[in-house]
Amino acid sequence: MVLASQENLVYGIKLSSVGPARVTGSDVVHNPSGIDLAMKLHYLRGVYFFDSQAAQGLTTNRIKEAMFTWLCVSYQTCGRFRRSESGRPYLKCNDCGVRYIEAQCDKTIDEWLGLDCSLQKLLASNQIIGPELFFSPVVLFQVTYFKCGGMSIGLSWSHVLGDAFAASDFINGLGQVMSRLEPSRLPNYAKPNTNVQQKLAKNPSPPPLSIRHVDSVGDYWISPNKCKMETFSFPVTATQLNNLQVKILGPIQSDQIPIFELICALIWKCIATVREGPQPKLVTICKNDTNKRTKGEYGNSQTISTVEADFRVSDMDPKELVNLLAKQASENEKTRIEEAMEHENGVADFVVYGANLTFVNWEDVDFYGLEVKGHKPVCVHYNIQGVGDEGAVLLLPAGAKEFGDGGRVVSVILPEKEVFGVKSELRKNDLLFGNELE
Repeated sequence: MVLASQENLVYGIKLSSVGPARVTGSDVVHNPSGIDLAMKLHYLRGVYFFDSQAAQGLTTNRIKEAMFTWLCVSYQTCGRFRRSESGRPYLKCNDCGVRYIEAQCDKTIDEWLGLDCSLQKLLASNQIIGPELFFSPVVLFQVTYFKCGGMSIGLSWSHVLGDAFAASDFINGLGQVMSRLEPSRLPNYAKPNTNVQQKLAKNPSPPPLSIRHVDSVGDYWISPNKCKMETFSFPVTATQLNNLQVKILGPIQSDQIPIFELICALIWKCIATVREGPQPKLVTICKNDTNKRTKGEYGNSQTISTVEADFRVSDMDPKELVNLLAKQASENEKTRIEEAMEHENGVADFVVYGANLTFVNWEDVDFYGLEVKGHKPVCVHYNIQGVGDEGAVLLLPAGAKEFGDGGRVVSVILPEKEVFGVKSELRKNDLLFGNELE
């Protein structure tokens, strides 16, 4: 890991806004569902790195021309939030545009990737929604040009719009237009209706275990943490995964442990070993819901469930934890979250990621589907802003150019005071070999 001062690493900042090439229409609104509003204090930050061959000729004008076309389809991303008379937020699709940021960096991409991973925040805006809703963009782009001729595209995505699958579809669609392809879908303008409160069930479900109600944040959509959070990432190669399978199951075991449950079980045990006070026996699991999701549609469609251990997690065998995660996850709590939000008339504030220790499966997200002139990114980083104090673990696909086929990247967001101890436990469990991503 190479430490570097943040001062002047990224400079020459230029700001502008980009909207759709044609007027969306009058009184067009997007009404977030209850689950969308429950996610409004969270944000996704993605950074895509492209080499000089891909970046050649990709000027600001060409990128903006593609955005003019794509934003006619993704018009919701150009809107601004308002509140109805009841206080429920809705998105007015008024073509105010996405924020566009240009920047320069005197490092090469290889040099940048050798720096501390916390510096990725310089390549994707950390702006949040508020305190003035009608001035706050919900999507921000940042294009940074490197000394080597390469570039990065940073995406700042408000989770209230949709999950990582939706964010990936959005930017991959822009890539299609930049490659001179026709958009894969057409706009579907919503009818103006700001009264979208759903009827509460006659027999309401039990309160969801996966979310935490927080004090009202008003129009400044971020939940303050009680402690400072830190992020670190590391790759897990296909060879490592095979070795871990053998270590846990034995050499003659024919069944294979799902990769997500394998990695989560080991990290859960490591965190429980280090955490002071009560161990994290209740965890939240977020996964893709292939049955509910339509490609190209925005919204939060991922499943959200919980798993609870009956014993001290630090004393459990990893194989027991794997079975617990794989077989005893609760039913999807999305309906219960919707009911909790509607019970509060859509105005309550919740934390999902980090309400409990949260494991997020992004293995199926097409992060490397963004192509520029036929070239895929050499590296993709994604993170979540707004994680609660219990922390979160994200599992992402690894780029084949970086770590070979079949690998994964793990991103861990924890209270700063736990990071050193958790890294030590990860090394003991053969997950971390000094190969932490910088």
